[in-house]
Amino acid sequence: MTSNSDCTNIFETKIMIFDFDGVIIDSTEVKVEEYRILLSQFTKNEATLNEIINIYRNSGGIPRETTLKKVFKEVLDKTLSNQEVENLSLDYSKQIFRRLEAIKPLKGFLEYLAIHKEINKHIISGAPNSDVSYLIKKLNISNHFKSMKGGPLNKKNEIINIMKLEKVKAQDIVYFGDQKNDCIAAKSAGVGFIGINAGSNLDTMKCEKFPDFEKLIAYEMASRP
Repeated sequence: MTSNSDCTNIFETKIMIFDFDGVIIDSTEVKVEEYRILLSQFTKNEATLNEIINIYRNSGGIPRETTLKKVFKEVLDKTLSNQEVENLSLDYSKQIFRRLEAIKPLKGFLEYLAIHKEINKHIISGAPNSDVSYLIKKLNISNHFKSMKGGPLNKKNEIINIMKLEKVKAQDIVYFGDQKNDCIAAKSAGVGFIGINAGSNLDTMKCEKFPDFEKLIAYEMASRP
């Protein structure tokens, strides 16, 4: 394992904030499959289901409840009550938990936490708070984070809240995300942003991008004085 002295904190950050889905764990395809199964009880039309999945894929960083309401209103032409949305979200969570029982953190993530163990770390995720809490405990990594918050939430506002909590300036914080919405939230809050495991999601955004933390570690090592 790389030691602290082998790797420079080239981003000069005092606080690290991580998204969860796609960054700490790579759960995207599992969630897409389960989303299709969940919504297939309301339509069997493949074109409609594909449209729904497209909305889901483009909703990274947006609370699940918001996306469900959008799907039902714009595609299925139906308005759901808050209770119906909550019930669907809970059903979806149960299936995700079943599928993600054996999931591991993204490549290099645990090593990256160890390398920068002196830096305070937080999680801000658009995934439901109950999901994130359950999976963080399942991965046995709760002790690495000073705080953890899942959706529904406004990422920009939560980043600013952490800035106030930690009593640091915006330039002292970096947010790790995998979606365009993550990058927009970070830049709106004035903090740094690093794309992780983003695929083509961040192609139009000006930011540092890495396929995983292993590659980020290598980049930090190569960039040290």
